[in-house]
Amino acid sequence: MTASHLKQFTHSGIAPRKVPLGADQRLLLLQKLQGHLDIKVLFEVYAREVEKQIDIGRIIWEHDEISNIIRRGEQHTFRQTFAIKFNKQPLGVLQYSTPYKLDPDEISLLHTYHKLLAGPLTNAVEYTRVKNMALLDGLTGLHNRTSFEQDLQHAVAVCERQNIGLVMMMFDMDNFKQVNDNYGHLDGDKVLRRFSLLVKEAVRGSDRCYRLGGDEFAVLLQPAGDDSVANVTHRVKHLVTNDRLLSAHDISASVGYAQYRKGDNSVSLYERADQSMYRQKRAR
Repeated sequence: MTASHLKQFTHSGIAPRKVPLGADQRLLLLQKLQGHLDIKVLFEVYAREVEKQIDIGRIIWEHDEISNIIRRGEQHTFRQTFAIKFNKQPLGVLQYSTPYKLDPDEISLLHTYHKLLAGPLTNAVEYTRVKNMALLDGLTGLHNRTSFEQDLQHAVAVCERQNIGLVMMMFDMDNFKQVNDNYGHLDGDKVLRRFSLLVKEAVRGSDRCYRLGGDEFAVLLQPAGDDSVANVTHRVKHLVTNDRLLSAHDISASVGYAQYRKGDNSVSLYERADQSMYRQKRAR
């Protein structure tokens, strides 16, 4: 029975009984779910299958304190949340928004769907975790140089198609070498982590921050306007100046930037930002 038919029964006061999935149906569904390591694609397949049985407006998956809307339908009055586990390992919760209260047969059916989803979802979560580790800096948690190079190429390609603005900013910590020389690398690591947090705090949540190596950091601002550089520079310098740990080590920041120009590629944009940053560093 389709979702539209179910609505007709529900609005007329008749609640059709849900038939449990047979062995062949479960096997077919599992085959459709397996092999999708992209979490978004996996949930797209899952949502399409659930909608064949239950009229659902929106589905939200919450995992590791992050909410993901996996089906952007209407937000209905009735909501029901289910914990998902695989071999006793938690996989977050799924919240369904429906135009009516789910009956016991529908709840039982969803439990069956969840059991079939749990294995493929475990694989997709682990794949995503390993993939993210390869693109993150182990010390600061910011994106690393590999991620930066990929994202910069993509951001330039977006600018070639759309006039939305792109600014690359680079930050180099002044007086950082003396921290390692005088206090050791453990204190140096604390300074690097603190500085990275302040850079991230100074930009929008949609802007991406990177540690390129050593005490060199970068940010990609997109979309970006004429005032983007001034705003971010002011916030970074204000945060660094007023931070107790960085002030104690006399840490400041040299800032450079380059704004996308027609005909730019990732190399030319990087080189201009790098030169801009070192001009300021030499002038200090």
